[in-house]
Amino acid sequence: MKTGNRTLAVDACAKGISQAGRNQADAMQHIDRAIAADDNYCLPHLVKAWMLHGANDERFSAQIACESQIARELLPTGDSLESKLLAALQPMRAGKREQGVALLERICLQYPDNAYVQLLAHEETFWLGDANRMRSIIEQASPVWTDTHQDYGPYLSMRAFANEEAGYYDAAERYGREAVEIDAADIWGAHAVAHVLLMKGNIDAGIDWLDTLSVNWQHANQMQHHLWWHYCLFLFETGEFDRILSLLHTKVRNPESDLIKASPAATIDNNNYASLLMRLELYGVEVSPLWQTLADICAQRTANHASVFSNIHDMMVLTASGQHELAGQLLNSMSGRFADSSISGAIPDAYRNVGLPVCRAIIAHRQQDYRQVISLLGDVRHQLHQMGASPAQRDVFFHLLVYAARRENRSDLERIYIGDIERLGFCDVPGRAAYKSAGY
Repeated sequence: MKTGNRTLAVDACAKGISQAGRNQADAMQHIDRAIAADDNYCLPHLVKAWMLHGANDERFSAQIACESQIARELLPTGDSLESKLLAALQPMRAGKREQGVALLERICLQYPDNAYVQLLAHEETFWLGDANRMRSIIEQASPVWTDTHQDYGPYLSMRAFANEEAGYYDAAERYGREAVEIDAADIWGAHAVAHVLLMKGNIDAGIDWLDTLSVNWQHANQMQHHLWWHYCLFLFETGEFDRILSLLHTKVRNPESDLIKASPAATIDNNNYASLLMRLELYGVEVSPLWQTLADICAQRTANHASVFSNIHDMMVLTASGQHELAGQLLNSMSGRFADSSISGAIPDAYRNVGLPVCRAIIAHRQQDYRQVISLLGDVRHQLHQMGASPAQRDVFFHLLVYAARRENRSDLERIYIGDIERLGFCDVPGRAAYKSAGY
């Protein structure tokens, strides 16, 4: 059996976990260092499997399976944390996210002061689309968290975002600002407050908040791109479309950046970019050539079904870039894998209930069949949370619905959809740029 430096491996793994909880770009490097230092140390293999799983990309499936198997062979004896984390990963990989979250929730109850366990539960409940559960898990742990804990800042950031997603905006803003006071580079805390300010309609404050903090993001992972996506959402409200177009290729997805060069097909970056292009189009901005930026990437994803949210954005790109045959392949692949109702689990259910109809609605939008958009997307608009992501990210689909309703002169439906948006927690919806009656 290969021997190694366990002390070095433990230190490197701890650093990698810490950096992951802070959304720092070098987190995986530390985990790889831990594995290189002592390949017989279970935890870094397990952490790597979870990190790759978090990418929501089937390109990593074989690697996740390999790291999981190694971790299984190296599990400590007894009822260890490692064995519990490995057990929670297995249903996730089988599309049964709800079962995996249930296991993570139990682990959080047993290890309430473990920031890494809280992080995994936080991320997976987000993609499960269960904001109230995300908040419940993080709040249950609050009695054991004080400012003496080394991970108190990241905990506050998760608490902030969970509260925001569940609609507790004042608490969310308070926790997020406190996290950023502890560490100005706390990008998840900055992110939570940006969400609050968007939902409340505090546009100028949102721009100022991100402007001030953006100098601290240079070492962050792809979350820095996502924060610039948020910045663009504020700019939509001020009508600064030229500035958004500039930020698309300098901050949101700069092809010359190290992060994009290292991972040009990262789903979070693809989703950010496609979502902004769709919004720009709906505002009447000419962006047709820009869809080609992701055309080749999305062409390779027609059978990659780790995330319904990502596949919906793939469909945006394929239809907008004129790759109609590939759009059909994506739809057929999704249908072929998930249409059978006997295949159970949160992910298959999300594809059936939301992914397929929303993708068909996007195709109908490109065909200017707005009645079909209303039929397909309107029927599932109350189930959109099943794709995961936030109301701010899913807002683009209500934008599509309002656009279609106006094209069909259905002011009655427009009023209904705007009411739906208000019930999701957006303030002053009729005054938002996307929904002003004078729009389009």
